Amino acid sequence: MPLYKLTSLDVRDTALVDCATGETLYRTSTPVASSPRSRASSITSWASSSRSQEKLPLRDQCTTAVLDREGQTVAEIVWEGTHTPEIRIGDEVLKGTGELFDAAFVRVLPDETYLPTRMEYTWRITPETLTLLDDDAAVVGRLYADCAFSKGRPVPALRPHTGLDYLELHKIMSEDLLEVIVSYLLVTTLRERLFSVTKYVYGGQRKPLSTLRSHAMRSFVSLRDSIRHSISHSKHHH
Repeated sequence: MPLYKLTSLDVRDTALVDCATGETLYRTSTPVASSPRSRASSITSWASSSRSQEKLPLRDQCTTAVLDREGQTVAEIVWEGTHTPEIRIGDEVLKGTGELFDAAFVRVLPDETYLPTRMEYTWRITPETLTLLDDDAAVVGRLYADCAFSKGRPVPALRPHTGLDYLELHKIMSEDLLEVIVSYLLVTTLRERLFSVTKYVYGGQRKPLSTLRSHAMRSFVSLRDSIRHSISHSKHHH
């Protein structure tokens, strides 16, 4: 199974290196640094920024380029804060995430979220894992986070936050690979905020289970609707 090392924890400025050959498959570069607010992984702000008509500060506007092994730009993600009004993959220009993800089938649950793409792949996101499923729900991709590399495999780093991330992809058609990588870059920007809601609702609160369930349901319904509104807005705004 092809395994790739990400050389930086910042997905906007990293390289995807084939662990078997040592060759760089893709590299991302974001020349204009974003502010901490725009770097925050926030679905809520992603959704609200897509509804805002205010002009964002220049520091929140930047473009992440995806370069191939020859150094040619093969994809771009335009950022305005945490909103992505334009995505280019090869010669195709998409008007935001609404043309890349399928908002109608997003499922946000207390312990996992399913985010389908237009290619019939689905990202399954949990607090600890990120996996890619095909249309038969078989796992065809997996993220190994905060790992060292030992005996040809990623293993958990001895000390937290000292390792790198590794992305395993298999049974992905070569013509789909670039789009899968672009969707991965977008999905990873959502994970932290997504499950901070879970921690807030379930973590450290001594309340009756029925109350927690009620709060959780309201929180996740709101979050699900925010994702759907953001993607649908991106799809219809243009």
